[in-house]
Amino acid sequence: MADRYRSKKVVRMKRKKPKLTGFFLILFSIYILFQGISSFTKNHVSIYEVTEKKIAEDNLVRGIIMRNEKLVKSDQSGYINYYVADGTKVGARTKIYSIDETGQIYNQLADSETEQITISQKNTNDIRSEIDAYRTSFDLAHFDETYNFKYNLENTVSELTNAQLLDNVTNILKKEGGDSSFRFGSAGESGIISYTSDGMEGLDMNDITAETFESTADEQKQLRQTKSVKAKTPIYRLVTNESWSVVFPLSKEQFTNIQKEKNITVTLKKIQARVNPQVTTFTMDGGYYARIDLKRYMIQYINNRYIDLEIKMNDEAGLKIPKSSVLHKDFYKIPAEYIVESQEKGQVVEKVSYKKDGSPQYDPVSTLILSFDDDTEDDTQKYCYIPADALPAGTEIASDMVGSDVIRLSEVQKIDGVYCCNKGYCEFRPVEILYQNSEYCIVSKDTNNGLSSYDHIVLDPKTIGEDDIIY
Repeated sequence: MADRYRSKKVVRMKRKKPKLTGFFLILFSIYILFQGISSFTKNHVSIYEVTEKKIAEDNLVRGIIMRNEKLVKSDQSGYINYYVADGTKVGARTKIYSIDETGQIYNQLADSETEQITISQKNTNDIRSEIDAYRTSFDLAHFDETYNFKYNLENTVSELTNAQLLDNVTNILKKEGGDSSFRFGSAGESGIISYTSDGMEGLDMNDITAETFESTADEQKQLRQTKSVKAKTPIYRLVTNESWSVVFPLSKEQFTNIQKEKNITVTLKKIQARVNPQVTTFTMDGGYYARIDLKRYMIQYINNRYIDLEIKMNDEAGLKIPKSSVLHKDFYKIPAEYIVESQEKGQVVEKVSYKKDGSPQYDPVSTLILSFDDDTEDDTQKYCYIPADALPAGTEIASDMVGSDVIRLSEVQKIDGVYCCNKGYCEFRPVEILYQNSEYCIVSKDTNNGLSSYDHIVLDPKTIGEDDIIY
């Protein structure tokens, strides 16, 4: 009985035909395959978000220094003492060194007692600066710099003893009553003392060639002697003028950019000083070069022949966009008075056409209208631009709705722009390029119908057309 009631509750389901189900599965598979092939074959549109930035092109170069300098040689052989520190400005009569042919005064000076020297805070800072600079730049590949470090420390310490050393010599000479074998050496003219030499003291523009920049490492020889010297031996270098020049090689792009710029900023990397020098460009042996003339900071580079410079050019602020986004579009250039205000469509151009009987008719055409601040001789004449694909060449347009003045569209001008896709489709927006390098452009943010911060533009306009929808 129970089995009979249970069987009555069973509902028979209609079975779907397997052929129909298979057909739908095959159709769905074909659709998926088609979408997959399409995704691999169609051009992908990359989008870039516009940002407001300031761009400045920095160029690192290494140049060679030219200055008025000469090597001073000893007039006689003997034992030498120095009384002026490296980098010190001296007058024509300043005692730079002394030569003792017999060594009598030299030995007494070495045996004389030296009073205790008080080290000032400035002296301490100078010594610490030398040590810090050496630790920062130390490189086992350039171990020879250790000797320069030792020399610089000795020079810093010698500044503390020079005055006392000269006093001791004076006292000894008074006791001895003078000595014909002992004499002081003075500079003979004002200048700056250096105790290093690289053999290029006579360098001028006529000596500079492309080979000059093949090896740009400073190779300085120490001139300061600790005991005896021979006659005609270089004992110091005298720089007679604080004006100096730097010549450096350029790439073709750098050369072109410098010629365009009225002012450039140059940073002297070693001391991080910024200058705005006059720049002279020239070519030589197929290469590109520049020269700057300076009147400051020569002392800081007195023991360098080569110098690292950072040249800053094209300092512009605006909207930063990739250079690849920029395209060119043809526009008709028309007087601004041919832009007509329509109550229904806003700003339009009045297209003139003619009926069979020859009477004109005027049709307002809505289109993109651009206006810029043109640099024209006649400031009273303003111009606007409409896309060349909006109307055929030769089309007549009127200055009003009654055809008072009529002109033909003929003058075409290319305008830079990008495809903006804020609305989901490609829309041409004009850009005014303020600066560009190999990768980016800085464009004005005040262009009529132009770009604004956070707009989205097509990275490569070749992959899509104007008015195309962005998927």
